[in-house]
Amino acid sequence: MTQSPVTARRGTPVKEALALLRDHHITALPVVTSAGRVCGVVAEIDLIRDRVLQDPRAHVLPPAPVTDRPAAYVQDVMNPVTIAVRASAEVAVAVDIMADRLLKSLPVLDDDDVLVGVISRSDVASALARDDDTMVRDLTALVTELGHPDWVVDVADGGAVIFGPATPKERALAESAAATVPGVTRIRTDSPPPTEE
Repeated sequence: MTQSPVTARRGTPVKEALALLRDHHITALPVVTSAGRVCGVVAEIDLIRDRVLQDPRAHVLPPAPVTDRPAAYVQDVMNPVTIAVRASAEVAVAVDIMADRLLKSLPVLDDDDVLVGVISRSDVASALARDDDTMVRDLTALVTELGHPDWVVDVADGGAVIFGPATPKERALAESAAATVPGVTRIRTDSPPPTEE
């Protein structure tokens, strides 16, 4: 999740919103009120629609002349229906929403509906692309912090195996811990590995 995301206001000029998208390499902006509440979203397509003129040289008959001025402000083109997730939501929920709605990003709101971040498909893809050694270090530190420095962690291709949890309660703890490590896609617990003699 990107904290302190780039935003627009209703009165932001379209040209300025386009520059924000370009400069920050993003595809949509949450539109917020002065209180930080999301009142809409403006995406690239909203900002470019009706702003590109047809090339008259490409047509046998010239295109109809454009008589309307393009929208000047974000409020004129934004989508007031905001699809968002709560900060407490699992990443899997955000991924499902983005996949179902064909969205590239979602505003993340706190319990007072104030914008606290934006989660994007590229954020999730970056987490999934983390290397296995980094995930081993993160998960080893986590299980050690939870009081189990004797557990051995291995990660291969995003699949985590935690050797050592002996009881159902310990296995549940190990699986819950592994599920919080970005990039882990599968989790398995196993008995302790054989000791080397």
